[in-house]
Amino acid sequence: MLDFSWLLDKPIAHRGFWGQGEGDQPFCAENSLTAYQRAVDKGYNIEIDVHLMADDDFAVFHDGTLKRVCGVDGKVADLSRSDLKNYHLSGTDDVIPTLREVLDLVDGKVGLLIEMKDFTNRNDCCRKLYDYLKDYKGKYAIQSFNITVGGGALGWWRKNTKDIPIGILSCRPLDVALPCWKKAIQPDFYAFDIKGLPVGYIQKQREKYGVKLLSWTIRTQEAYDKATKVVKVDNIIFDTYRLKD
Repeated sequence: MLDFSWLLDKPIAHRGFWGQGEGDQPFCAENSLTAYQRAVDKGYNIEIDVHLMADDDFAVFHDGTLKRVCGVDGKVADLSRSDLKNYHLSGTDDVIPTLREVLDLVDGKVGLLIEMKDFTNRNDCCRKLYDYLKDYKGKYAIQSFNITVGGGALGWWRKNTKDIPIGILSCRPLDVALPCWKKAIQPDFYAFDIKGLPVGYIQKQREKYGVKLLSWTIRTQEAYDKATKVVKVDNIIFDTYRLKD
């Protein structure tokens, strides 16, 4: 059985440990190098979002477009590595990082939960991401909402790798129960919206097969209590909520 206990033993900081800093630390933006450094300093695992760009490099950014976070029009998939320095995150000094910059910063100190974004129809996305990550010495897992993105996404990772945890990311009970998902993916974990939990099918998979459950996105004490005391998930993915140490 695949051992990915590292993904379960530290809370997962969603897009890094972003928001208003602790003490005299100023605000830092989501998916910024500053937010990742703060997560590393706290010892949290980190959830990140990756996009394949036009030059075959990977950007770490959540949205498909630049408008919400950078305040300008444009698609991340149309950018190249040299463009990223031009786009500041939420009015801060941080700019959109490449995946290489994130990997160099984290350097195996904590685990990475990597979401493959589905804003590209290129069928070589999975292979390119695997090649990008193959020399990385740290721990990582792959998750996605979409089994068809990038040449098969989660199905590709299940078919072509043996030691990387694979998770179905969802907010709809029907998605996780579809036979095609179960057959193609055989997930090691589900990452499910806390608002939709509990889900009977997932609970049965946990009990029968030992599939793990992560919940997102924990932003309030109420959501934290539901995840940890009611559903009793295996780990949480949180942001802007400050955990009690």
